[in-house]
Amino acid sequence: MTNWQFRALCAISFMVAGCSSEPEIKIVEGTAIDHGAALFRDPMASGTKFNAYACSTCHEAEAGDGGDAILPGAPLAGATIRPSYWGGQQLDLLTAINDCLYYFMLSSAPWTTEDVKARAMYAWLESLPVESNADEPVPFTPVYELVDAPAGDAARGADLYRRACGSCHGAAKTGANRITERAPILPDQTLAEHPPDQYTPQQRRIVFVQKVRHGTFVGYGGTMPPFSREKLSDQDLGDILTFFALPTQ
Repeated sequence: MTNWQFRALCAISFMVAGCSSEPEIKIVEGTAIDHGAALFRDPMASGTKFNAYACSTCHEAEAGDGGDAILPGAPLAGATIRPSYWGGQQLDLLTAINDCLYYFMLSSAPWTTEDVKARAMYAWLESLPVESNADEPVPFTPVYELVDAPAGDAARGADLYRRACGSCHGAAKTGANRITERAPILPDQTLAEHPPDQYTPQQRRIVFVQKVRHGTFVGYGGTMPPFSREKLSDQDLGDILTFFALPTQ
């Protein structure tokens, strides 16, 4: 059975008929592509109710789908023909997907080539339109050596926060509409965890730089993916820290 022939169960809806206490199960069928598209937007693709993130939290399907949002992941159109992933750290698409499932989506069960979800996701990815350079690696420069971000512009930082941070962390200082309670309220919660009597002003700034640049994929705790310099420049990060009113030395 090929990915194109595979028929997936995309949704199950429960309806209570009349006075019956037993729900009626309604099966809605679709193609593997339909199933993959649904998985792209579904946090339960990870297989655990404790996960709040979907693939669409970090990735666009096609470039431009996310409007002006700054997402840490690359657009997924063309992913099936790229020679490498994660800045060359992975050479296999399924392994790269499993990295995301493990590091960011709290899954302890990797997908295999025979997994229904993996086959559906591949079918959907393969169906996405590709551009002429789709078979090239997506630029992704991880930042291993941490340096303080430069002073910046608070107004620009507020806009960058909205575009790059707000979808997960919610509104600054209140956390309103954050994706999960596990996403800290910025900057207050992180600053409270690094009090000024124990950390210098520069060290408190570096905490934010490390979290943004490293994320859990480069060894920092939590479930946040890293923002490469292609996604957020050092000046962009400096503008966000200025918006946070973090003093420079």
